[in-house]
Amino acid sequence: MDFSESFKQALDSLKSNKLRSFLTMLGIVMGVFSIITIMALGSATESYMNAQFEKIGANTISITYKNRNVDRKDWLTLKDMDHVKEAAPEIKNIATSIRKSGTVRVNDETKDALVFGVSSQFKNFGIIEMKYGRFINDFDVTKRAKFVVVDELFVRKFYGHDRDLTGEDITLRTPSGTSVSLKVIGVISSGENLFEGIMESELVPVTIYMPITTVQQLYPNSEMLSSIEVTVVEKEKLREVGKRIVEYLEMKHGSEDVYMAQNSADIQKAFSDVLGVVSSILLVIAVITLIVGGIGIVNILLVSVTERIREIGIRKALGAQKKDIILQFLTESILMTGCAGLAGIFLGVVAGNIISALIKIPPVVDLKIIVLAFLGSVALGLIFGVYPAKRAADLDPIEALRYE
Repeated sequence: MDFSESFKQALDSLKSNKLRSFLTMLGIVMGVFSIITIMALGSATESYMNAQFEKIGANTISITYKNRNVDRKDWLTLKDMDHVKEAAPEIKNIATSIRKSGTVRVNDETKDALVFGVSSQFKNFGIIEMKYGRFINDFDVTKRAKFVVVDELFVRKFYGHDRDLTGEDITLRTPSGTSVSLKVIGVISSGENLFEGIMESELVPVTIYMPITTVQQLYPNSEMLSSIEVTVVEKEKLREVGKRIVEYLEMKHGSEDVYMAQNSADIQKAFSDVLGVVSSILLVIAVITLIVGGIGIVNILLVSVTERIREIGIRKALGAQKKDIILQFLTESILMTGCAGLAGIFLGVVAGNIISALIKIPPVVDLKIIVLAFLGSVALGLIFGVYPAKRAADLDPIEALRYE
């Protein structure tokens, strides 16, 4: 018996038990679907985050504290930005920020706000593109200007649609009760934000940016900086420059083992490692689902063998060899897992694209993963079909013909 005849018989067998075949294939479909979706989303997220790191800059160093509890004398302040420049004259950019909270009033509407006090070069360290107006500059910081930069989400939350707010006034109220009128000088483009849907919730505060000196003037005891960010031209010097800055700052503050330098390459690697671990765990769960589906294939084929004992006996009596019986049941097993694999791949690709669209990241579908998933499902059918096929082939034709 050739393969085409075996394929036709396997197809007829599946058609005669449509519901049973569908339920048997469902486990394989879910396993392949999970693998494709996990791999697609993992690749898309990694590509998206790598692109964001590239925008921020691959040559960034962040100087921060080793521990949360820091003596006042060890606080990083604006003065330390000059110390950093002294320690590493070759740095390209330097910036810092502080974060506070408050409420913002526009017309008669009030919302909670995250208030970022930033230095003039802060824009070079974030994924910030201006839609209207400009960002904060050195003059604004020096003069403690009562200027503010908002983003598109801020505008949508207050107005419900896009609008150029430059030149308009908003009112900020601090937790201590101080109120100040601020002039909007720019609106930041939201771009493609992974968390935009969440950020648009009314439960999430709006975000505003002000000169860091203005924020320090409005908020008492806010001299302490959480970190100082710098960029260097040569990526190879990241660790050497970071170490030099830390040593110089500790010398200036008369302290030891207080500060640390984190570079963007290490942060990016740490993120990729975490994403890899999470993807691996989810992948193991998906593979277990696939194996459970394979066990379901074995069970249903054994039932099929029992139901068709007399048929097998007749075929053997008419001259069918063991290899013909094995080929028929293996073909049936592979046909089930192959079709289930194709269905799982289709659903996984569709789901990956839908989720990518919802969270606004470009979808990534790796053809190699699709091919491997299909070949894996076919191999699963081959492996799990061997035992039922061999059991059917080993039946004694005389005993099989007596079976009722």
